Amino acid sequence: MLKKKEGFAGQRSCVLPAELTKQIAVHPLCENLYITDIGYYPKAVFHDRERRKGSPQHILIYCIKGEGWYYLNDRKHTVKPNQAFILPADAAHRYGTDVQNPWTIYWLHFTGSRAHHFLQFLQPDADSSPITVSPQPERFQLFDDILSHVEMSFNMDNIVYANSSLARFLATFNNAVYNPSRITQVEDDPISRTITFMRENLSRTLSLEELAEIAGMSASHYSAVFRAKVQSAPINFFTFLKIQEACRLLENTRLRIKEVAYQIGYSDPYHFSRVFANVMGVSPRDFRKLRKV
Repeated sequence: MLKKKEGFAGQRSCVLPAELTKQIAVHPLCENLYITDIGYYPKAVFHDRERRKGSPQHILIYCIKGEGWYYLNDRKHTVKPNQAFILPADAAHRYGTDVQNPWTIYWLHFTGSRAHHFLQFLQPDADSSPITVSPQPERFQLFDDILSHVEMSFNMDNIVYANSSLARFLATFNNAVYNPSRITQVEDDPISRTITFMRENLSRTLSLEELAEIAGMSASHYSAVFRAKVQSAPINFFTFLKIQEACRLLENTRLRIKEVAYQIGYSDPYHFSRVFANVMGVSPRDFRKLRKV
């Protein structure tokens, strides 16, 4: 099946590096339940996944618009708006969007020593049918809050926060206990503006001075403030965002590795591969191979 080269317009996603995932798996505040991958795919044309050996993590997919389908336990299910489904870890499955009416989905991979309890909580009868839920703005805000903190994964405090919020997010799919409440939105600030600028210019090479100018600070002051908030140097964080975009391209397109490198501003594909492996713990080729099984 053909896939859209650019992925899905407006999509957001984050795949945690292997080394960071290992740290999270033994962190006392995260080991019971934690995220490894998370994203939002709007109008995901041609979206299709097949994992014959399943996924090491449980997968939650929440459809808010359009339609889709999935196969689990040799049974096909149709997915409509305001429906979610969970694919248990290590279970062979396939899922995809409707060709005529492509779905818009929120999704995440989760695991941990007590993750299986949430499967029982949300599907007590082990029924693999979709879960129908009422749409709630607070659920979307909570997901965005979690994803935003996962994207700031240079700071372990943000990872702890995101995974602490995961249980609440999963619980919202049990209509009997969902009690929506207002979630405060984070106000814009100079660091947030520069991070937004980074995300909008992943194909460029940005300098510290250029980012500092956008923030309205001197380069040294901007670097110090950024480090205090993100626990990473600005350019290192920009590299992390580039590699996350590379992850999306490697998983969602058929672009060659050197073409992926060019898309995120690397003229030398070998240098790109070294940077990718340093961030993600595997080479771009191995990452693509692992994500397709």
